[in-house]
Amino acid sequence: MRFMLSIFFRLVAAGMLAFCSASVVLGQDHAEALKREWAIASKGRPEFEVSDAALLPSTLALAVEQSGCRYKDGIKDAPVRFIRPEGRRLAIVFCSGIAVGSHQVFDVRNVLKPTLVELPFLAQPDGFGTTAWPGWITWEKGDKVFRAETGSDTSFARLRHIYRVDRGTGSFVIVRVEFTPHIGTKDEWTTIWDAPKWSFPAKPN
Repeated sequence: MRFMLSIFFRLVAAGMLAFCSASVVLGQDHAEALKREWAIASKGRPEFEVSDAALLPSTLALAVEQSGCRYKDGIKDAPVRFIRPEGRRLAIVFCSGIAVGSHQVFDVRNVLKPTLVELPFLAQPDGFGTTAWPGWITWEKGDKVFRAETGSDTSFARLRHIYRVDRGTGSFVIVRVEFTPHIGTKDEWTTIWDAPKWSFPAKPN
C-alpha cells in the first residue's frame, strides 16, 4: 500500500512540475510575442509615430482603452507619438471627445505594462492638482518642453501648461502656466504663473 501511495504522489508531483514548466514556457513565449509587436511598430527607431490602430502594440492599446480614451476615432489625423525625453520612454495618445479632445501620456519603459501618467495641473481657484487629461500636447524637442493646451466649446479662452521632464526623477515638472482670452498668436499668451528659482537657506555651522 505504501509503495502504491509513493508511486501516486511521485506521479502527481511530476505532473505538477510539468504543468508549471509548461506555464513558464508559455508565459515567456507570450512576453516575447508582445515584445515583437513593439519591435515591429518601432522598426528600430527610438522615436516614431503610429497612425494605424491595428499596428498599435496590444499592451498599450489595452492600457489606453482601460483609461477611457477613445483613440481609434482620431489616430489617422493625430498619430500616437513615441518619444524619449531625458531617456524616458513615453507614448502620447490623442483621445477623441464629444466637443474637445485631449491627449494622454503613457510611460512605456515596461512595454509589457504601460502606465498612465498624471500631470500637474492648475486647480482653480488656487493651488495645483494632477490630471490625466491635460489637453492638446505638443512636444518641443529643441526646447525639451511639453505644451498642453486646454479650451472650451463655449469660449475662445485657453489655458496652456508648460512642462519639462526632470532628468533625475523622470517626472513631469510644471514650468509655466499661460492664458489667452481669445484665439490669437503665440505672442498673445499671458503668463499667469511662473516656476520660481528655488533657493534654500545655508546649513547652520
